[in-house]
Amino acid sequence: MLIDPESQIAMDAVTGAVAEWSEDVVTLDVMPLYEKVEELEQYVNDMMRAMDPSTTTWGTLPGREGVHETAGFLTNFAHGFVIGTMIVALVAFTLAAVYKLHALRLLGL
Repeated sequence: MLIDPESQIAMDAVTGAVAEWSEDVVTLDVMPLYEKVEELEQYVNDMMRAMDPSTTTWGTLPGREGVHETAGFLTNFAHGFVIGTMIVALVAFTLAAVYKLHALRLLGL
């Protein structure tokens, strides 16, 4: 950032250093890049914690700890219930068919 163009004085916005300005010296303001790197670092940390079901993702509302764990439990419960019901129905129909055949044989039909 150029302070006084007539006396060739400039100030570095990052460090606050004041020095003589020259056209052959190039400085880069890295503060916008630093903010983006911090945001990317938060995303990386979120991805590293994504496998832990007891945590919450970055940027969500407070009070959502354990949401993934509860969702996993309910999903597994629903799948188990459906599969268990199918197995019980299969066993019931098989037993009904076997006893029906056995009853028909006893009656001589």
